[in-house]
Amino acid sequence: MSEFHGKTVLITGGTDGMGLVTAEMYAAQNARVYITGRNPDKGKDAEEKISKVGQEVTFIECDVAKSDQVESLIERIIKETGRLDIAFNNAGITSKTHAALSDFECEQWDSILQVNLNGMFYSMKYEIKAMLQSGNSCAIINNSSVAGVVAMPNQAAYAASKAGLIALTKSAAIDYAQNGIRINAIAPGPVMGGMNSPEKLQANPERTQKKFDLTAMKRFAEPQEIANTVIWLSSESASYITGTVIMVDGGFSAGKW
Repeated sequence: MSEFHGKTVLITGGTDGMGLVTAEMYAAQNARVYITGRNPDKGKDAEEKISKVGQEVTFIECDVAKSDQVESLIERIIKETGRLDIAFNNAGITSKTHAALSDFECEQWDSILQVNLNGMFYSMKYEIKAMLQSGNSCAIINNSSVAGVVAMPNQAAYAASKAGLIALTKSAAIDYAQNGIRINAIAPGPVMGGMNSPEKLQANPERTQKKFDLTAMKRFAEPQEIANTVIWLSSESASYITGTVIMVDGGFSAGKW
């Protein structure tokens, strides 16, 4: 029997890409999985996709940038299951345009920080409250980025939000290390799908080639490779790991190639 059998798992931004693949993997191990997103149509499609292989997942529409929606989300999960064991905070956005800091629009800065950093704070705040009530060994995994560790041009807002998330993760990990809650972050490099959909990659071939050139393995990650790391960090195999960031970047941060 899987160690995730009967556990309640929440994945924000779980309707496609890394989030959806991770949800599928938890569901396949008999966890009770909740996924969120802002698009109800994508949420319904995700539910149907996972149910076709005989697993159960519940979609709840939620904008993590709005604290009241996050609070209601956690309240519903606790009402329905009585517990929250694992959270993968995956929801995030990137810049619509890339520009140097002095040319970057204030509205975009506010939008990115509101989702990528404030949204993570709201998620963790209410997840931790629920986990403290659960009284079990719990785990939170936050999805940062290699951009939060290695400086990149024309991405000040995205990089700042992801670097801030790493600091937030470490601070919270210290606060709750003795409460049975492990809190870690992952920092993926380029991953197929989502922000790196085939359409977006083809639209900017020069930028796509640059990502390949900076990655030691000379390829993008598959979503399952990121999901594998999330699953491991939430398992008992990682029972002594908290307050750290795991680079899942194919060597992107190791140096220029």
